[in-house]
Amino acid sequence: MQKIKLLFLFTLLTLSGATFAQVSCYNIVGYYPSWVAGGNYYINSPSKVDYSKYTHICYAFAIPGNDGNIGGVDGASTLRDLVTRGHAANVKVLLSIGGWLSSSPSNTPFESISTNTTAINNMVNACANLVTQYNLDGIDLDWEYPTTKARWNALAVPLGNRLHSMGKLFTAAVSESADNNGNNYDNVTMLDLVNIMCYGGDALASSSMAYWTSRGVPQNKRMLGVPFYSADNNSAEHIRKANLAKTTAGGIMIWDIASEYGDINAIYSTLGNVCQGGGNNPVPQNLASGKPATASTTEANTTTSVVAANVTDGSYGTRWSSAFADSQWVSVDLGAVYDINRVKITWEAAYASAYRIEVSTDGSVWNRAKSVTGNTSLVNDNTGLTASGRYVRIFGVTRATTYGISIYELEVYGATAVAQTPYGGTKWAIPGKIEAENYDNGGEGVAYHDLTSANQGGQYRTTEAVDLESCTEGGYNLSYVQAGEWFEYTVNVATAGTYTLQARVATNAAGKSFHIELDGQTIGTIAIPNTGDWQTWSTVSVTTPALTAGTKVLRIVVDNAEFNLNWISFTSAADNIALNKTITASSVEEAGFEAYKAFDGNATTTRWSSAYTDNEWIAADLGSVQSVSRVVLKWENAYATAYRIETSTDNVTWTAQKTVTAGAGGTEDLSFPAVSARYVRMQGVQRATPYGYSIWEFEVYTAAPALAARKTAALPNTVTDGTDGKPRFSLGVSPNPATNILTVQYKGAAAQSLLKVYSLTGREVYQSRLGGNANQLQIDISKWPKGIYIISLGNTSKKVVVE
Repeated sequence: MQKIKLLFLFTLLTLSGATFAQVSCYNIVGYYPSWVAGGNYYINSPSKVDYSKYTHICYAFAIPGNDGNIGGVDGASTLRDLVTRGHAANVKVLLSIGGWLSSSPSNTPFESISTNTTAINNMVNACANLVTQYNLDGIDLDWEYPTTKARWNALAVPLGNRLHSMGKLFTAAVSESADNNGNNYDNVTMLDLVNIMCYGGDALASSSMAYWTSRGVPQNKRMLGVPFYSADNNSAEHIRKANLAKTTAGGIMIWDIASEYGDINAIYSTLGNVCQGGGNNPVPQNLASGKPATASTTEANTTTSVVAANVTDGSYGTRWSSAFADSQWVSVDLGAVYDINRVKITWEAAYASAYRIEVSTDGSVWNRAKSVTGNTSLVNDNTGLTASGRYVRIFGVTRATTYGISIYELEVYGATAVAQTPYGGTKWAIPGKIEAENYDNGGEGVAYHDLTSANQGGQYRTTEAVDLESCTEGGYNLSYVQAGEWFEYTVNVATAGTYTLQARVATNAAGKSFHIELDGQTIGTIAIPNTGDWQTWSTVSVTTPALTAGTKVLRIVVDNAEFNLNWISFTSAADNIALNKTITASSVEEAGFEAYKAFDGNATTTRWSSAYTDNEWIAADLGSVQSVSRVVLKWENAYATAYRIETSTDNVTWTAQKTVTAGAGGTEDLSFPAVSARYVRMQGVQRATPYGYSIWEFEVYTAAPALAARKTAALPNTVTDGTDGKPRFSLGVSPNPATNILTVQYKGAAAQSLLKVYSLTGREVYQSRLGGNANQLQIDISKWPKGIYIISLGNTSKKVVVE
């Protein structure tokens, strides 16, 4: 990539021979030089890059030798940081090979490599290894400039084939015209992007686009070059080139993004819709990132934290390390079942020479996805897998060293999530978000796109899986309902038993009620207490008769007058939330008494048993923070006379919730004040027998929903009709689903009313004060992550899907 500005201007060519059209979105390819760290540059570290402005970033450069080998990458830690931050923002990161060298153009290493089969193979393998080592999305070949077509093809074709076989990108920085050996970039059809080094003015830019169009490069692959290294390269020029790119190219290429002279905002604003995730090639999601991990053992002979969680923390500076023995493993709970096609392992020096990749749907029965023997590499990128599971385990069969086995990072990739049925007895929200709001004044609203039937006189159906309770923390209620309206849900009862339906309602009038129908039969009527107004909430409930397992149709019918309904949940009368969860233990007596068997729901034939010492423990990872208030232990004969029930939110800091000093064995039912916890464990203090501790079943239960914790805050800036104090807002959104611009239409809002937008986790992502006269607002959502959002105005809300 030339660092000097070209001074040649060419005559403007007529573009009438080519037909151009605006593409749907644009790529912005930025080059980040390896030498900027510590230099006098405005952007001198990956932390200063605004990743929202780019679809691709090329780290420049790695230089091959004449033999095709690439010794290494300058600033390797910077590249790793760039990859981590780029992928977190869905930006593709490539490594650029070459650049403008002192030997350019006629005596570069590429000239020698391309005439030697061994050197070609060396370079192809070196590039593939670098892609794997740094988790790159591809290679950018920056050959300035090939002297013959034959030499270009001899190197570029096998390199492109190798990268594409790995599912990676192959791009190239090329000359702006035929005059700079442009014709020698012969086989360009294999390139995913063509980054055109056009660093001159408007005339050169126009002629360059015409040239590469005539070479048969599709518009969506042509990236028009812009120099950011020169102070006289100004915003006006950026805007002109961005406008040219909108009609003749698929985006902009910038050399370089570390310089202080460039105005990326001028280009970004002019281009408009920048492609998400690098256009049609989104960065694959590492399914294991941040997920809970467990291991067979943890090395004891170190002062460094080498716990299992380090393999999913996204850092190559932390690691898990096992005891100094063979047959060690580490596993990750992905949280759901996925079709898994790739598992990448980055080993520390203590790697496994033989290992298995195993998957499981329940964490107990493991299926082999791949066996590896004779491994000598510290990075194993296992692609082309065909496996399905929620848990992924790396089982080290044989160590390569006298130490244990140690992994910096475990990455898991999958194409499709497989739907799961919730466990019977585990608390889960009724599928479906209530969609009745704003049908009160003449039916102004329109049924949402995801409803299975349209608005039919206040009747709405949905089977969409949305956790209603996750929506309650954002300070808004979900529905404003009227007499005669009803909502119908399909509920899967996986385990027979008695269930409780709970709802949180606004206590805004006496005499209001609704009733619950199950499979067409009324199972209870719920009266709404008259203890407040539409901003005061109360939790009410009705208990079902004994239900058989199977699909049920649940209907909520409003009996009289309107009221606000905030959330609904359908809960077993006795929910053991530790059932089949991820389990760890300090030890296992022997095969057959594994820790997970104390959480499998079988209290008669399967159990966990520890080693024969006092200081042993067993812990459950509930998968998320829960309100825990009760633990039931069903001991085998080897029980504890003294032990503690402890909880933690991070699996590091533990707090005792119950201390037992006179344990009697059998079934011990232990209650304590509700506490927020993700991890719950039994920490043994003293055994009752010479054996270890042995538990048939370890059960954990949640507290009832705490009204104070769930109370919706008072909603400001509301408009009333002057009689009963209730709001009379109306909201409409279009389009839905939306991609770039979302239009919000509203009625009944006073000047300075506050409109807010929340994610489904309750996080506020947008707010705006509304004007007194306008009744429409447009919101730029082009950079919002895909998903479902709630638009809230007063106590009225609408859902929108961002795609």
